[in-house]
Amino acid sequence: MKPSNVFMRTLASIRVDPAVTAHSIIPVLGGKPREEDDDGVVKYSSAHIEEAVSEKVIKSGHSVQGNPEAIEEVRRILLEHAGVR
Repeated sequence: MKPSNVFMRTLASIRVDPAVTAHSIIPVLGGKPREEDDDGVVKYSSAHIEEAVSEKVIKSGHSVQGNPEAIEEVRRILLEHAGVR
């Protein structure tokens, strides 16, 4: 997963298809301006995607999936797409 890896560079260059509704949950450690912040592994500026219809930035390390805020955001997104909200 090195930034110089050909696969990673190619993946980063692919835009989200307009037919896909994209959402972002981005962890940051905090204490820096957002554009310079990171989660200890990935910089916010690398995780941010313009095509996302929502972006939730959570103060957390890289393994954010167990964070209650991240879980609630996934729930919110799923309910939104299910037409419940």
